[in-house]
Amino acid sequence: MMTKKSCPNCGSTRIIPNADAVESTDLSIRIYERPGLALRRERHYPLKAWVCTGCGYTQLYVNQPAELAASYERFLGREA
Repeated sequence: MMTKKSCPNCGSTRIIPNADAVESTDLSIRIYERPGLALRRERHYPLKAWVCTGCGYTQLYVNQPAELAASYERFLGREA
C-alpha cells in the first residue's frame, strides 16, 4: 500500500497522497441500499488517490470505509 510513503511498483518516495479522484462528477463507490424497493436509498462514497510521480502507479482508497461497510450490510439485508 502506498500509505507507507513509497510506491509498491517502483519504490519511489515521490508520492502525492490523498489526491481527489474526480470525473465530471465525483468518482465514487455507489451502493444501492435496499435494492428491491421502489424508494431505495443510493449512497456515494468518494475516493482518494495516492499517486506515484515516479512511475504513475495509482491506488484508490474510499474515504469512509466503515460507512461503506454499513451500507453494504444494509444492501445484503443485514442491518449494521
